[in-house]
Amino acid sequence: MPWRHAKPARILRLLACGLGLLGGTGAAMAADEPYLQLEARLADEPYQWQLPDGTVIRKGLSDTAARVTVAPREGHEDYVLEMIWGRFPVKVPAHCWPLPAARFEGCVTIRPREDSAWQREQAETFERQDAARRQNRETRVAWASERVGLKQVPRILENSLAAHRRWLATDAGRAGPDAFSCGRLKPAVATAPSQDALPRQAMLDDEPGAVAAYAQAARGGNWRAAAGLFDAMLADEDFESAQVVVAWLLKQEVPAGYNKLATLLAATSGYDGGSGGASALVEGLRRHAAWLGDPAAQMDLANLLDDAGDEANAARLRDCAVAQNPTLAR
Repeated sequence: MPWRHAKPARILRLLACGLGLLGGTGAAMAADEPYLQLEARLADEPYQWQLPDGTVIRKGLSDTAARVTVAPREGHEDYVLEMIWGRFPVKVPAHCWPLPAARFEGCVTIRPREDSAWQREQAETFERQDAARRQNRETRVAWASERVGLKQVPRILENSLAAHRRWLATDAGRAGPDAFSCGRLKPAVATAPSQDALPRQAMLDDEPGAVAAYAQAARGGNWRAAAGLFDAMLADEDFESAQVVVAWLLKQEVPAGYNKLATLLAATSGYDGGSGGASALVEGLRRHAAWLGDPAAQMDLANLLDDAGDEANAARLRDCAVAQNPTLAR
């Protein structure tokens, strides 16, 4: 018989209790009682012997010899052996029941495995979850796609990288940690609402209402909400959508765009075991964003300086970041 592979007995018992496969109808197997033989490794497997309409005739556990006992219902030839990992329709002609127990299985017809009710329920649940996840992904990026235009994303990123290379050639771009100034965001950028009024954790947990709230705020021009959506995209490894949000930030001339681009490059370059955040480009983009006043980039740079043993400059940049965004001190 094509029985599925057994799961650990303790997990099976817990799951079987929750699904109602175990109950008081199970009983010790009599020597002459008809049975179906499972593979030896399927001893102690929860099961139900049912009619096709779901009426339960017997339920319990297979015995130590991996046998499941079966019972007749007058006037019926069609039955179902239901287990957690599959169900097997069984046709039992009336003349099979009087046979010796060892000959019973050879008399019946066991049809191919079907999904159990639990498996069907799980499949439906996974399908709903996948649909919700796809919808959340679409919600997170749709507003940015409308504002930027998907065909324009590569051009925006290329132009921004060109601008970054020009910045690296300036005195500011060449400045070392000692000469690095404490940049401040432009007033129009700094006054954007914080994420404190938005359900950030719920959005990161992919709750549809929270994702929609963030998308609505970003659609209204709140770059901090856009940055939060970027974080969720990166956690979801939705790198393509993350590019669109970065393009929107850069198009809006928000310094966080350079820092998020660095984060995206670090994630994608290290995705398959590459160098990731160690690249000079990533570090340079973070410096560029920090110079333009992005507090998150300033905090990232401070951490890098701490790692390099430059505690004084790290503390200076960290103070600069927290002065603009006190939540970074948490």
